Amino acid sequence: MTNCADRADRTRWFDAHLDLAYLAAEGRDLSRPANGGTGACVAYPDLSEGPIDLCLGTIFTDPIDPTGASDAAGATVAGRAQLQWYLDEERAGRVRIVRFAEDLEQVAATPGPLGVILLMEGAAPIRDPGTLAWWFEQGVRAIGLTWARGSQYAGGNGGSGGLTPIGRELVAAIDALGVVHDASHLSDKSFEDLVGATSARIVASHSNLRRLVRPEARHLLDDQAREIARRDGAIGLNLYSRFLRPHGRATLDDCLDQIEAIASLAGRDRVGLGSDLDGGFTTADLPEGLDHPCHLHRLDGGLALRGWNDRDRAAFRFGTWFDLFRRALPRRRASPPAPPR
Repeated sequence: MTNCADRADRTRWFDAHLDLAYLAAEGRDLSRPANGGTGACVAYPDLSEGPIDLCLGTIFTDPIDPTGASDAAGATVAGRAQLQWYLDEERAGRVRIVRFAEDLEQVAATPGPLGVILLMEGAAPIRDPGTLAWWFEQGVRAIGLTWARGSQYAGGNGGSGGLTPIGRELVAAIDALGVVHDASHLSDKSFEDLVGATSARIVASHSNLRRLVRPEARHLLDDQAREIARRDGAIGLNLYSRFLRPHGRATLDDCLDQIEAIASLAGRDRVGLGSDLDGGFTTADLPEGLDHPCHLHRLDGGLALRGWNDRDRAAFRFGTWFDLFRRALPRRRASPPAPPR
């Protein structure tokens, strides 16, 4: 079992990237603790131990089939299945889907199941821009145009190319609904095109700085981090070791170096957590001593030792993402006045 004995309190966290539906589709029983030596760390009891009270829960699909061909139709089927899983979990009372700012405030104020804002990691499930409104009605509130290998809408960080013509149409549709753009898997050209196509908010839900780790487009350039901050966005620290140091297992100091580097470019109120916790890898691929949600307090303690004050540490743990989505999420429409009698 995971040793959580050194956790001092139940200070809450907001994690901007958890692949909950993907893990469930891979056979993870999220109702049972995952910390039994299986190389896994994410399930509802483990998140509660963290405690992670709010997250962005992904709808993750790869639009490329095993032969290497594009399979947008398959991505739509897979994306709808993951969406349905979240809706079923909500119906069963295991999560609270956050659709409106009032929902966010209620989750923050009232103890209960995990609060989930739906993030589509790769827009391939969206058949065309005209169908985006349906996804919005179901609760999707943040969208990345592509995963690593590209989509019908944009080039991904694993390849090249920018926004396609239909991708620009989707950007306009996203903006019309007030959905948040996630740039974490965009190629450099797609990031450049997105900045030129919208004046709206952009986040990077689970990205680190390129100059500290690997010279590849999976990570942000300094100017991209500055642009995200300028767009009232934020950046989530990714805890995958390969994204923290070029070789070997990452350490707590590698994480703290990333946090401070991002903060130096974007501000301490523009960096938070986007852990990606065991989304397609094992706990051995996480930094030493950070292989379970209940160890997150070690990040907080490390920032305190580096001189971060209570307010700035609270922003990293929770406030950065909470404040951003409180501004970004729509408010429930007031009921129309009753017709005159």
